[in-house]
Amino acid sequence: MSNIYLIYGDENYIIKNELNKIIDNSNVVEDNIIKYNLDEVNVSDVIDEACMISMFDSKKVIICEKCSFLTVENKKEINHDIDSLIRYINSPFEDVYLIFVVENQRLDERKKIVKELKKCSKVVECKKQESHNLNNYIYEYFKSNSYNIDMSLVRLIVDKVKYDLTNIINECDKLMNYKDNDKNITKEDVESVIRDNIEDNIFSLTNAIMEKNVSKAIKIYNDLTLMGEEEIKLIVMIANQFRSILQVKLMVKNGYKERDMASIIGEHPYRVKLALSSNYTIKELINKLKGLEKLDFDIKTGNIDKKFGFELFLLGT
Repeated sequence: MSNIYLIYGDENYIIKNELNKIIDNSNVVEDNIIKYNLDEVNVSDVIDEACMISMFDSKKVIICEKCSFLTVENKKEINHDIDSLIRYINSPFEDVYLIFVVENQRLDERKKIVKELKKCSKVVECKKQESHNLNNYIYEYFKSNSYNIDMSLVRLIVDKVKYDLTNIINECDKLMNYKDNDKNITKEDVESVIRDNIEDNIFSLTNAIMEKNVSKAIKIYNDLTLMGEEEIKLIVMIANQFRSILQVKLMVKNGYKERDMASIIGEHPYRVKLALSSNYTIKELINKLKGLEKLDFDIKTGNIDKKFGFELFLLGT
C-alpha cells in the first residue's frame, strides 16, 4: 500500500501520537516535513507539492490539517480540486508520505473522496477511550516507561483528571518526573502531585446546587476560592454545566437516544447519564442560566460584591 494515511477521530493525544509515529518511521529530514491547512489552502497546492521533485532528497512528508471538507461540517467555502486529489491518491509517488488529519469522529461517508481515501490509504481511527480501555491505556503507559503502579491508582488518576487523555498523560509525566529514580508509584505520590481537576469540583458544585444542598455547595465554593478560582470563572463554568444538562433534556424531548447524545454535544457518556438523572425541568434550567447571566452582569458592573452575590445565588438553590 502507498504512503497515504487518513487519521481521524476526537482523541487529539492519540492523533498526535500516531502522526509522530509515521514521521519517525519515514526517516524524513525535518526540512522536508510540510504542513497545509486545508481550511485555508486548496488541495491542488498539496498535489503540486507532492509532485515536485527535490534536487537533494525525494522523500518528504506532507501533513494536511483542518480537513473539514472530508466531514459534514465543512467550515470553509473552498472549491477543492477533488478530481486531482483522487487521481493522485490512485497513483501516488512512493517517496511522498501524504497524511490527512481530521480532528472529528465522523467522516462524511457519502463523499466520493472519503470513499477513495478509505480505499487507497492506511486508515487510523483515534476515538476517545471508554473508561475500561482508558485505564488500561494509562497502565500500559506507565509500564512502557518502566514504572510500577496498581490499577486502583490508575483509576484514581483518571478520576482526578477526568477523561481528557492529553491532560492525563501530562499528569502521568509529572508524576514520573516527581518519582525520579524510584519506579514504584504510591497513593501518596498520586495525592501529592495530581490535584483534583477544577471541572470535577465544578461538576460537584453544580450537583450540590441541583440537589438544593446549600451547605455542600458553599463548602465546595469556599474550597475553590481557597484554590484561587475567581467567581466570574466559576459562573461561566457552572453555566456551561447547566447548558449541557439543558441540551440533554431538550434532546430527550426531541427523541434522541442516550448513546448518541455524548458525541453530539461533546460530553463524556457518564456526564450524559448524570444529566438524564437530573430532576430539574427545562424551565428551571433556563431560570438558573438567566440567574447566572444576571449575577455575571451585576458583578462586572459593580452592582454587587462578587462573594456576596455568589453566596446569595447559592442560598437561592
